Amino acid sequence: MKYISILFVLLSIPIIMGADKKVVDGIAAVVDGTPITLSQINQRVEIIKQKYPDSQDLKKKALDDLIDDDIIYNELKTLGASIDESDVDNAIEQMSEANGVPISSLKSDLKSKGIDFNAYKDEIKSEIAKSKLVSYKFRSEITITDDDIQRYYIAHKKEFTGIKQANISHILIEVPPNASPEQQKKLLKIAESVVSKINNGEAFSDVAMKYSDDKYTKKSGGYLGYVQEGSLFPVLDSAIFKAKPGDLIGPVRTPVGYEIIFINGFKSSELLPLSEVKDKIRNDIYISKLDSALKNWLLTKRQKTIITIYNELL
Repeated sequence: MKYISILFVLLSIPIIMGADKKVVDGIAAVVDGTPITLSQINQRVEIIKQKYPDSQDLKKKALDDLIDDDIIYNELKTLGASIDESDVDNAIEQMSEANGVPISSLKSDLKSKGIDFNAYKDEIKSEIAKSKLVSYKFRSEITITDDDIQRYYIAHKKEFTGIKQANISHILIEVPPNASPEQQKKLLKIAESVVSKINNGEAFSDVAMKYSDDKYTKKSGGYLGYVQEGSLFPVLDSAIFKAKPGDLIGPVRTPVGYEIIFINGFKSSELLPLSEVKDKIRNDIYISKLDSALKNWLLTKRQKTIITIYNELL
């Protein structure tokens, strides 16, 4: 153990170049034996700046995020659900296709903002890891009652006033959280074939009843009803509220699978009745509870994790 401690101290000494002794990189922290470098922190800082321009204590937040990442990666390994390079590459490719932005343009944009593409990939890996961990450990534990929904509705009435709404039907081709790259490609082909059937004249409702994995809307031909702007996954929300009535959208990759959307129409209203926003409220509460569950779990795991931070490098 003494040898290991000495080794970590040696690893924490910054790399020095030239007579000016400029710090290039060094070990800023160690999480259960896994080092976090100063360059990792600096790159994560640049990403946080883009996402949250008004954030304070950026290096502390970046280090906290990276520590959480390592804790989550270790837990996923224990669960036999680790993430490999192809998972990250597939996710970036799918987001690129869904947003109509070539990966070459994405790389150029990141470079102009001082963000290394590998650091961006690390951020995507982090998001995938959180999603997988939540699926494995917390989803089945979350319960939402009608009283929860009623209280939320009363407390957030301003959110449901004067908002643009889209009346949509959808088909979900579900992608399991532990799906291999090959499985994901197979499911994408199924989603693309579903779109082809609709474009070739088959009724959306008939195709939805046959192929959709959403058990709640399948029997009604995929009819989802009105959804508010800002209530869906950003990639879906953006596509839906830029579309016109009668448009077919998709397949669009989301955390739950491939979505195919038909736009039935749009409307705006004053205060939306609870019946129309109940699903959105349920989803908001669900996400909030999952977020709290993950945060509490991380706090507990930190207490059981050996974390060494070298503050002189921060």
